[in-house]
Amino acid sequence: MKSSQELDWHISQFLEANQEAMIEDAKGLIRINSVGLAYNPGSSQPFGEGCSSVLDEAIRLMQREKLDVTDFDGYGVKGELAASERGSIGFFAHLDVVPEGGDWSFPPYEPFVRDGYLFGRGAMDNKAAAVAALYVLKFFADSKLPLGHGLYLFLGCNEENGMRDIRHFLSRHEPPQFGIVPDAYFPLCFAEKGMLRADFEGEVADGNLLAFNGGTEYNVVPAAASAILRDVDPEHARQVLPGSFTVEALPEGIRITASGKAGHAAFPEGTDNAAVKLAAALAAHGLVRGSRTLRALAFVQECFASPYGHGLGIAFRDMSGEATVNAAVRMENGRLRLLCDIRYGVTQEKSGIQQLLEEAAARYGMRLTRTEDSPPHYIAPDDPIAAALCDLANRELGTNQPPYAMGGITHARWLPRAAAFGPLRRDKPSPFPAGRGGGHQPDEAMYLEAIWEAFQIYVKAVLVIDKLLSEEKEQN
Repeated sequence: MKSSQELDWHISQFLEANQEAMIEDAKGLIRINSVGLAYNPGSSQPFGEGCSSVLDEAIRLMQREKLDVTDFDGYGVKGELAASERGSIGFFAHLDVVPEGGDWSFPPYEPFVRDGYLFGRGAMDNKAAAVAALYVLKFFADSKLPLGHGLYLFLGCNEENGMRDIRHFLSRHEPPQFGIVPDAYFPLCFAEKGMLRADFEGEVADGNLLAFNGGTEYNVVPAAASAILRDVDPEHARQVLPGSFTVEALPEGIRITASGKAGHAAFPEGTDNAAVKLAAALAAHGLVRGSRTLRALAFVQECFASPYGHGLGIAFRDMSGEATVNAAVRMENGRLRLLCDIRYGVTQEKSGIQQLLEEAAARYGMRLTRTEDSPPHYIAPDDPIAAALCDLANRELGTNQPPYAMGGITHARWLPRAAAFGPLRRDKPSPFPAGRGGGHQPDEAMYLEAIWEAFQIYVKAVLVIDKLLSEEKEQN
């Protein structure tokens, strides 16, 4: 192909011939409930049957395209178009999804297309993009465009809950010369906040709280929460609680349910944590007894009412934006447990955060029991490849946006030279109501036109990266 016009024509022809197949492949992946289960190291299914099944489907698709397939012990799978002694360019996407939660308008694992959107859990995060990357490899195989470097796609199954997938991959495989992670927005993400997961625990067996359940995942803002109380008159509870709460009489007492707005913990704007809302209401209206129970609920209410860390004393802002916090809350064996997700700034000191968490917990009779850290990621915006990719995206999309930082985390943070790069657009508002249609939300959907645009950008990105890597090697 001698010109950009000729390349554009070939890409257009390829998409015309393959769009329907791409949609069907994405639907096939979405139909598989690939919520990761409890980590089971050493098992052939380390993240459960659903994740194993979706990797089996990915292997089938890769083998259909005659890629060289490597299964990384159930953590993920790599499909390689070609290897090279000069190193490789790698795409990294994930096939695990967060739990579907409630309040869907349709069954989350029965995908369909409507009004130009592909609907279903995982459509946006991250299965449609994974298929787009697979077809980039198919494009280069079909077109026989020469590359000076290898090209592969890695699909993992633990991105949402620990990123053991890519860490396992890197324990057995050299990193790429450059990695493209299609799990964010264009034009290019140059910084990802650090992510600290923290577990808190405190006793709540001294009162009339029998159960509390609000959320199951660290990184999902709970859309619903419920508590069971004994020795509370249901009519009294209905009178004192606002209309957004429901009260149900049970043989053992009453169940109170609160509704919120779900969303990704890293992007709390427009969300409403139902667990925090419920804890505040139970205490404010005198429905809960027991000094330890009240202190634990006050911890939930006061330390997590602000999604920006003010209650915990860890509020912070730098080039990567504001620190954010989220908590899922559950009660087990007379103890209240909080699963806390903290996204901290690229320049924020992690050790200082942990000390402040311990101090905040102690003030409420709680205890910090576990932390797990994923350090921040940064690639200089003037890195030659990063700058070229940013320019490419802006040129192709007709935008003029700078590279950005975000609270979301991707596989890029574990790679020495990589960036999250599309397929979403920051300049296009969502047509869905707040709390719906996005990743980690009910009625998740992916705009198909964005996938077709991203596919074209990814093909050209491979050529740009291949050229710049070759030039760097010549200069060195």
